[in-house]
Amino acid sequence: MWAGYRNSIQRWRRIGQAMSRPGFTFPITINFDGDESQFFDGGWSEVGGNVLNDQIVLGGELVVNGNFAAWTGDNPDGWTVVGEVGADPEVSEVGAGQGHGGAGTGLANLFNSASATNPRLRQAILAIGDWYQITFDVDTKVSGSIVVTDLGNGLGNSVVSTTGSKILAGRASNTTFQIRAAAAPTDMTIDDVSVKTQTLSSLINALKSQFGLSDGFFIDVAINAVTAGNQVGAIWNYDGSNNFGMAYMNGTKLMVDKNVGGTYSNLANVAQVVTPDQILRIENPVGTNVLDILYNGVSKATPTIADAGIISNTGIALFSTEPNNAISKVTIGLL
Repeated sequence: MWAGYRNSIQRWRRIGQAMSRPGFTFPITINFDGDESQFFDGGWSEVGGNVLNDQIVLGGELVVNGNFAAWTGDNPDGWTVVGEVGADPEVSEVGAGQGHGGAGTGLANLFNSASATNPRLRQAILAIGDWYQITFDVDTKVSGSIVVTDLGNGLGNSVVSTTGSKILAGRASNTTFQIRAAAAPTDMTIDDVSVKTQTLSSLINALKSQFGLSDGFFIDVAINAVTAGNQVGAIWNYDGSNNFGMAYMNGTKLMVDKNVGGTYSNLANVAQVVTPDQILRIENPVGTNVLDILYNGVSKATPTIADAGIISNTGIALFSTEPNNAISKVTIGLL
């Protein structure tokens, strides 16, 4: 009884605080038709009724010999080759338009006939917890697929099975970057691998401080589009630095993390395809540390976040790792 009474008092206090702020009351609905700057600090661009993160700041190049110009024997310089057994599985140098055994130089072919996770190309270039942009070209596909990841299955763990230029993003859970075969057989040729740090603050578009709430609220994010292998979603209980909860989608999964002083923990990883303009909803009730994360009205995860460094913070923000991820509407209200 007393808990319910206390929760009611807390909720009415938040309503009173909201109503005392000049110019708005909850719920707030933000349609991205020219009003973004009234609410957010980040300065993302509004295009066609969506908000896009065109403010991403990248660090310097981390990959050595990403263009596969230098080889010693049959291995590319700067890379550690793992899982190679003679010519099958094998990493080998070929030219443009060539598969396994092809002529030419300057590209790397990953081949196996029966070993679904080999061969592997690795470089120890990552910092655990940092976010990264990964780009590369798939020049030729004869068969199979490759996965771009780290040794902890981080960086989005994205499977690539088509040719063309790729842009991926994700958070490192291990220090070693890896590209490996993801199927058997696999025969794919790649080039121009690049890995650069994404500055965390440039991935976040924070609501202005007067709209902040620590609990007793919901956030509805209408995700219109997400580039495969990238992430888009929302952050809450944000302290402006390295303490917050976050829920985000990458096109095929919904994930929930917490960041406590720069150390991330994954709290949920659920298969979920993004449907344009369906709602990712975060409910942060009063008087409990158990949240409800919903998509299209269906509960997908009920994580607990009780960390003292998070729960008292009031910041709310959008999150996006790629300029073409599109959010069409955001609503913030009281529970």
